[in-house]
Amino acid sequence: MGRLEGTGKTGSNQRLANLKQILSFTPDTDEREIITNESGKDSGVVWIPRSKIHLTFSFVPGRQPVRYYYDQDELKAWALNDLKPNGIHSPLWVRPLSNEKPDEYELVAGKRRYHGSEFAEIDPLPVRIFNWDNLEAFKASLAENKNRRDFSALEDLDGTLKLLSLAIEGSVEEAISLLYQIDNLKRRSGIENVLDHPQFEVIQSVFAFCGGITWESFVKARLPLLKKPKEILEAVRQGKIEYTKGLEIAKIDDSGIRQELLWEAIANNLSLAEIKKRVKVFKPSSENPIRTRLDSAYKQFKKSLKNIEQDPHQLQEAEGLLVQIEEFLQRK
Repeated sequence: MGRLEGTGKTGSNQRLANLKQILSFTPDTDEREIITNESGKDSGVVWIPRSKIHLTFSFVPGRQPVRYYYDQDELKAWALNDLKPNGIHSPLWVRPLSNEKPDEYELVAGKRRYHGSEFAEIDPLPVRIFNWDNLEAFKASLAENKNRRDFSALEDLDGTLKLLSLAIEGSVEEAISLLYQIDNLKRRSGIENVLDHPQFEVIQSVFAFCGGITWESFVKARLPLLKKPKEILEAVRQGKIEYTKGLEIAKIDDSGIRQELLWEAIANNLSLAEIKKRVKVFKPSSENPIRTRLDSAYKQFKKSLKNIEQDPHQLQEAEGLLVQIEEFLQRK
């Protein structure tokens, strides 16, 4: 697998040590923060025109932000009712752009505040400036966002895979392959052989930072999301539709109908309740009515058996019905 295996024990150990140090640093107090003297109570906060802050996300594999979707109505209401009268209390995190342009910065964390400031007409914006490399910047962005209450399972999935890909110096596809490789190794040979794998400590370090889910649970509960229809995943990743809405539309098996509903949901901003109604119409019921009735009848019969046994007439009738069922099954 090339880069995933490492080239030497000494180099691998050093890279792992560096990775652990990076994953354990605290963005708010890290010594690499650039302190610029500025009027105000917090000497670490500077005010920068919005036009000087770029949403390029060069530190993220695929150049997509960690957060995919913001409800525009909620964002506007929050901006006008909170940001406009009270201002932005939590500074955005930025890093200098690497294009040699002075006083130009790349947004690392604070995209919601950035867009909220547009509605609230706040300019310049309060920021903290950090000299972070790509891995450090992505780690900071992920840390700032993943504990949000509306951080979706797909955002968590993609964020974790991208962080792992940066940690192993590979692609997202290689990160996925590595996780499946480790999972297969554990099921075939046991945890002892997994512990000896050259990339296992890297995986542990990444998931220790991410918290909330083990790598085993991630493989079982998160990776299967990648099997959802591609058009649904891309629409969510592009911020066109909310994750929960996309997941509901993905229940439709017919690709044409699914695509049509996706377009309509995006164009008309359909509510989740309305989407569920449409899906229910298009998706055939998975319940077998005969099986449902049979299960219900069996439960009722079992529950009433003691009473039936005490009544000779009912017991004889029940035995007769049972004989009919047995004869029916023998003919099949």
